[in-house]
Amino acid sequence: MEYKSGFLQTTEGKEITSNEELENWMTRLPEAVKEIPIIHLAIPGSHDTMTYTINRRNDVGPDEPNYIRALGRYCSVFSKPIIFNWSVTQLADIKDQLNGGIRYLDLRVATKPTNEDIYFLHGLYGSTIYQPLREVAEWLASHSNEIVVLDFQHFYSFTEANHRHLVETIFRIFQRKLCPIASSFEHITLRRLNLEKYQVIVIYRNSYAQSYSTLWPSALWRTPWPDTVRVDRLIDFLNIEMRARPLEIGFVSQCVLTPDTSYVLKHLCGTLQMNLIPRCKKVILSWIGQQRPGQGGLNIVIADFVSDNNFSFCKTVIESNKRLYNSQYAV
Repeated sequence: MEYKSGFLQTTEGKEITSNEELENWMTRLPEAVKEIPIIHLAIPGSHDTMTYTINRRNDVGPDEPNYIRALGRYCSVFSKPIIFNWSVTQLADIKDQLNGGIRYLDLRVATKPTNEDIYFLHGLYGSTIYQPLREVAEWLASHSNEIVVLDFQHFYSFTEANHRHLVETIFRIFQRKLCPIASSFEHITLRRLNLEKYQVIVIYRNSYAQSYSTLWPSALWRTPWPDTVRVDRLIDFLNIEMRARPLEIGFVSQCVLTPDTSYVLKHLCGTLQMNLIPRCKKVILSWIGQQRPGQGGLNIVIADFVSDNNFSFCKTVIESNKRLYNSQYAV
């Protein structure tokens, strides 16, 4: 899919033709579009963002059933490579994802019984959270008009002390970049965020967030899960959920296929990238191309292997914002 960036323009009015301009796509949006609530913008995100940090020798995580964890302990030579092949959803590191246009990060975290650190995980443990989150903060420091949504989706083997440690880490790393919760999204626009110097929206999908004014609750960002390996069912699910999406809150369309145990057992020598991604990539890009942002429309869209084909997924999502030009938001 060829990307023609006639929508995003430089201040001199010249078209952007280089992919490296994806790293500043929010900065380059037309001024009128920056006045639109961000829940009405099309924003690309990565599913299980930090799985590039997973190593095939790492321990099986607590997000897996007990029998899979037992296989990881006692048959690790056989089982861990299989779990690895079906757990990794991203190959690009976090800075490459951000430079490629990703602005929503899907984060799953867990602890280990052996220490107090917090780790990313998906099937297998990944790296500790600290350096990748610092890299996000460093990237934001050099991209002052870009914003990022951090969605802490799942917490495994977490105590209240672990939540406290994670929240303290978030506050320490992002400090005044954190956007406070608002009673309405009406004024949560790129323009307002830039003026206030807020660059990070943290969604914290746990009741522990209730005590903090800068941790957005799950109820304000709906993210329905398709849970299927069939492309036709995925598209039906996306269409049904899009038609039913609440108008006044954020919405995440998960353009992903999810292998269950029976599927993996039938494809023991396969991988997520080899077996499922080719089946859905073209269909997903076509589906995104048929949607439009705006009230009740496309908002955050996530996918696996977002760096494939030179970030064609991100380009497709970002380009869909041009449909706002001829809408009620045009000035």
